[in-house]
Amino acid sequence: MRGFRCSSFKVVDLVGLVLVLCVAAAAVPLWADDDPGTAVIPTVYRDSWKITVNGKPQANGTFTMVFTPLQGEPVKFTVNVLKKMKPKQITQDLWKELSLAAGANYKVKKKGDRVVAISKTNKKVPATALEITDQKLSGMSLTISAK
Repeated sequence: MRGFRCSSFKVVDLVGLVLVLCVAAAAVPLWADDDPGTAVIPTVYRDSWKITVNGKPQANGTFTMVFTPLQGEPVKFTVNVLKKMKPKQITQDLWKELSLAAGANYKVKKKGDRVVAISKTNKKVPATALEITDQKLSGMSLTISAK
């Protein structure tokens, strides 16, 4: 009888172990689905923006920006930057590209050697979003802020 009791405990233990493994296997996909998701950054629209060029490039590079009027189509443009290019030259190129992207409804002005500002020509013109989408620069940076 003693041997029978030991074998019955082994069968019960084995059934319990199988049951635990089945529950654990079924629960693994539930834990795997806990995806934190992707952060969505909201688009900010303003009546005016200021872009500041900081530093001096240590290598050739580019930066790409997107100009988007509210309820309008985004316009993407790229500015090429050469090694040791002066901020005044970068600002000039940025001013040219942004003026073409913005069109006649927006005023684009250079303010000194490092700043380009953009604003609406009148109150009926929609606000805009301005963002840097790609930046391959070494030794310099761009800052976009409210005017």
